[in-house]
Amino acid sequence: MQNSYDNTLKIEKASILKNQNFLFLWLGALLSGIAISFFTFSQTWYIVKTLNLEASLGIVLVATSVPRLLLMIVGGALADKFPKNRIMVTSNIFRMLLVLGLILLLQQHTLSLLTFTLFGIMFGILDAFFWSADGSILPEIIRKDQLTEANSITQMTNQSSLIIGPIIAGFMIKLGTYETVFTMSAILLLLSAICIFFMKLPKKEITSDKETSMLTSIKEGILYVKESPFISALLFCSVFINLFLIGPMQIGFPLFAKNVLNGDSVTFSYLESSVAVGMAIGAIGVVLLRLKKKRGIFCLTMLLLAGAFFFALSFTSTLWMSLGMGVLFGISVAAAAIPMMAILQMIVSENMMGRVMSLMMLSSMGLIPVSYGLTSIVLYTGIGIQYILATGAIFVILFALYAYISIPAVRNFN
Repeated sequence: MQNSYDNTLKIEKASILKNQNFLFLWLGALLSGIAISFFTFSQTWYIVKTLNLEASLGIVLVATSVPRLLLMIVGGALADKFPKNRIMVTSNIFRMLLVLGLILLLQQHTLSLLTFTLFGIMFGILDAFFWSADGSILPEIIRKDQLTEANSITQMTNQSSLIIGPIIAGFMIKLGTYETVFTMSAILLLLSAICIFFMKLPKKEITSDKETSMLTSIKEGILYVKESPFISALLFCSVFINLFLIGPMQIGFPLFAKNVLNGDSVTFSYLESSVAVGMAIGAIGVVLLRLKKKRGIFCLTMLLLAGAFFFALSFTSTLWMSLGMGVLFGISVAAAAIPMMAILQMIVSENMMGRVMSLMMLSSMGLIPVSYGLTSIVLYTGIGIQYILATGAIFVILFALYAYISIPAVRNFN
């Protein structure tokens, strides 16, 4: 079994792109990312434009996020026990079936806020298992010294899907129908499942850990994180990025495009894509820099810049200025997040990887439902979306300064 494991992990040092498992994962992630980007963009614009329920958009996003939050740790425990690629394949197949069901309801003209809310709950459940497996699979197929490069490539893939997806979906909605976009999303999810199915992961040795109860496995993961001040600090940084930047951005951008920029679905797609372009550039920059020292200070600096650029974006009034700030914001977010992820994957033991990475995602996604809810409540009071975005940016700037001064575990990490 050990020989099989070693053979599976033989990778050309010149490029991880010669690793067949990585290529299947890369292509599967690209197809899945575009599919989800199609679906999310179309759902968001349908609620804002067709149903004219922009202030209720947060309800659907919360419905998706809460089950994802509750089941993320369970997904991490399962990812440590069962083949991660099979978990991802199963999740994609069920997500495809959900999208097909949504198409049928759309054809019958029965789509409503309640429908999207119920589908959001089911998507959130499947996301919890998919993300936990996806976030912890890389260390099983590549060497530890290639993790930063691999994370940068996968990040570029994710951002490419966020660039391609909204632009194509925006034009498809403008020139065609929502049914076309949802159908393409279902097809891409199926193709993604096929790619990931062909990955060949090393077989895990059967140990007593297999017999460990699910609750015990979850407790072990939490204790593992609590015993490491550095990992705990990284999780806390992730909380602030998502609570005050990503959450308000996901609700705020369609409203910003419609109410501030006076645009349509294409304007919204450009705005989302500008951030994705920036994150792709940031991912490339991380690869080229090949940071080996002072990564903690670097991440905090990028986090501070992310808050500053997001603040500037919130007060732009023309499309080109918004796109420029969106690109700069995306660059700084990617440059802060990618080294954090690579560091975690390097220092966490393999048998705890699924649980720790699920906690990482929980810390990043866990407070997003709160962010959605708070943003929606403030919107109901009549406060403009640009002021909500600016407030989130200020909180992130203050946290970055606090972390630099008061959290040496991150600041001093080399």
